[in-house]
Amino acid sequence: MPETPNPEVVTLFALVANRYGDRLTTEQLDEIKKMVEGQVEAARALRAVRLSNADEPFQQFAAFRSGATTPHPTLSPEGRGVKQP
Repeated sequence: MPETPNPEVVTLFALVANRYGDRLTTEQLDEIKKMVEGQVEAARALRAVRLSNADEPFQQFAAFRSGATTPHPTLSPEGRGVKQP
């Protein structure tokens, strides 16, 4: 039994196909449809994660090794993150 197509995938793929379909081959359109399906699944997974207002952003970890050739990253003067070289 064929599975019912996801309406979100159908809509997003239709946008791409209508806009660029005349410039793409059937194989390219098939590949794009797979990519859209993957993006919709990834978005569904992200939406499934429930965060509260108290959840903080992920902090970047940068290990420091004594004698390393690159300096240890330091915080910006505002304390808003690591200075970029």
